[in-house]
Amino acid sequence: MKAFLAIVTQTMRSAIRSKIFHVLFALIILAVFLLPVTVSGDGTAVGLVQISLTYSLGVVVTLISTTTLWLACSQLSREIEAYNIHLVVSKPCPRWKIWLGKWFGIFIMHAVILVVSAAVIFFLINWRVSRGNFSAEDLNRLDKEIRVGRRGFYPQAPEYDRQVDAEYERRKGEFGDNHDIASTKAEIKRQLVAKSGEVPPGTAKDWVFRNVVTKSPDATLFLRYRVYSGSTSSSSQKQMPCIWGLRDPAAPPSVADPFRYIAFNVMGGTFQEMPLSAKSIDEGDCITVRYKNPPQEYWLGAEATPAVFQPADGPAILMAVSSFGNNYTRAMFLALLQIAFLAALGCTVSAAFSTPVAAFVAVAYLVIGLSIQAAITAPLTNDDGSYKYKNVTEMVLHKFAQGMGHVIVSVDDLDATSDLIRGRLIENRRLFNTVGYLLFLRTGLIAALGIWIFNKRELGAVIRK
Repeated sequence: MKAFLAIVTQTMRSAIRSKIFHVLFALIILAVFLLPVTVSGDGTAVGLVQISLTYSLGVVVTLISTTTLWLACSQLSREIEAYNIHLVVSKPCPRWKIWLGKWFGIFIMHAVILVVSAAVIFFLINWRVSRGNFSAEDLNRLDKEIRVGRRGFYPQAPEYDRQVDAEYERRKGEFGDNHDIASTKAEIKRQLVAKSGEVPPGTAKDWVFRNVVTKSPDATLFLRYRVYSGSTSSSSQKQMPCIWGLRDPAAPPSVADPFRYIAFNVMGGTFQEMPLSAKSIDEGDCITVRYKNPPQEYWLGAEATPAVFQPADGPAILMAVSSFGNNYTRAMFLALLQIAFLAALGCTVSAAFSTPVAAFVAVAYLVIGLSIQAAITAPLTNDDGSYKYKNVTEMVLHKFAQGMGHVIVSVDDLDATSDLIRGRLIENRRLFNTVGYLLFLRTGLIAALGIWIFNKRELGAVIRK
């Protein structure tokens, strides 16, 4: 342990003497103290917090990640080229301990910088909100939508496969003898999914949300949704009347309609949130909501149009389960894992190559990771979430990208800023999966490769030019 701590200390001292570190650290300080108090949003408290978090955390995490990767790529390679490492390996200290000491020294130094920076940004943004002279309504919206960690509950998905099989058997005679069964069923499924999100005037649609558990029967839930007037592709959205119903668990079975309704107008194509009472949860931890598209007489002279819901736009039930500070800490924990991964990547390539080559290889790895993520999301998706391929080549390339995505780490996987600025809870499941899958498995494999390379490298063969 004494040798390990000595290597960690020496690594931190060497890093602090780097001129590039001085420049990047100065930029980090400027970003931490200037961005949270200078950026401006749309004049609302929600806009201010969202834009401040996006720019402040984005710039700071990027700069810290850059310094981490650069120092990790240069530490071992420079000491090998300067023959400094030869003095260390001559001691009774195994090479794996040297590699881990370098990695840990770089990681712990930048982890401290990140924690301090995140704390300063957090307090500066809250200070600016308190000095912003926002209305009580604006602050209330901020606390309910952004400065909170909300868990999402989603409706039970229809059994499309069973419906497709039944519809195919019913219409089988229409398709002829030479039709492709898979393509025909795919088209039937697309039609069923599109039809399931459409509510014609004078009709209604129900959604059932299961496993909705709250800590208190007095908790407030929110129904978030976006409904389109006529078509999702239409740019001429208009005000439309809608009626939302909430099933009353206390209603006796003899009641013909156990729903309690509220009617209002909404602008088509915009996200809306409506408060719900937790008392609407039945004994099976379910909530049933109903949307009614009123008939023509409720449209006040306008032409009645179908109400259209997309699967990705809800409806969804949101429930506050965590404070903003807790959710903010979770996001920073993922950022710490990103630093740990970048330090391991840099130390691995540094053990094999000179500093310029190591930096090039590390950056190329990250670019490949980002490219793979872009390739995974490139094909269009159908309404049911399945991919829409243009040809067989695109399908093969997409499957290959999905496979490589399980091998190559993308830093996008560790970015939780988008969840944070929308008030979405960063779930424990995501944290545990990231720690187990990314840190222990993939980062562990990279670290094992780096230690193996360092053990096998002939240090005496290094010739300083």
